[in-house]
Amino acid sequence: MVSFATIWDTFYKFFEKNLWPLVLSISVIIIALVLIKLICTIMNKLLTKGGVDGTAISFYLAVTKLILWVVTIFIVASILSISTSSLLVGFSSIALAVALALKDSLANLANGIIIIFNKPFRRGDHIEVDGAEGKIINIKLLTSEIISADNKRIIVPNSKMVNCTITNFTSLPTRRVTLSFTVSYESDLDKVEYILNEVAKNDKRVLSKPKPKIFLANHGESSLEYSVRLWVNTGDYWDVYYDMPRKVFDAFKENNISIPFNQLDVHICDDKDGDK
Repeated sequence: MVSFATIWDTFYKFFEKNLWPLVLSISVIIIALVLIKLICTIMNKLLTKGGVDGTAISFYLAVTKLILWVVTIFIVASILSISTSSLLVGFSSIALAVALALKDSLANLANGIIIIFNKPFRRGDHIEVDGAEGKIINIKLLTSEIISADNKRIIVPNSKMVNCTITNFTSLPTRRVTLSFTVSYESDLDKVEYILNEVAKNDKRVLSKPKPKIFLANHGESSLEYSVRLWVNTGDYWDVYYDMPRKVFDAFKENNISIPFNQLDVHICDDKDGDK
């Protein structure tokens, strides 16, 4: 049985022999912590001033940290007289095992890099992808985060972001608002079109170019349907979309334009016996 004295003597000789390399290694790790943080801070400021997208900045910083820490590990291994070739073999084996176990995650990682460099959307864009719709709040290496209109956080794997069709509602400066309004068949159509044009013209958020387009779109069973297409700045889309129906309703009411609604006529006939 190995005695405590033997164990202590072994540890003592080890630390006596390797004390300086251990102290130096710990010093290198502490210096690396400070330098890596400083380098990343400087990079962040420089890239931000250069107008680089925030998502790309996060990716660059993550890659920089990884490279610097790998370099630090090899420096420490060299100080401790650990064979760097053995270390490389070990890293390769671990990397292979991790790659096989996390192939889906690595696919998401690769797709995250594609998103960062191709930029199909940016942080803050309103998008729809694979049935999820909302504002992009974060694009990470493996996943992207969306906040829906009713304040739900949706996590989408980056493979979905690359392989599915993406609708970006806010990437362009202007959007078209399409609205429908119905009037009765007895209405003066010239007057209806004039009112719709005036309502659109008097709203400063509606752009004059392209011009608003107003046309009779459909002959319904009990009404005529007008389609109104207006161009607005993207940021004004929803305000115009929700405000315009009320403005049109008030204008129709003020000008005695009839807005039809479904009605049911019930006829009661006498039968032969005189009963109703």
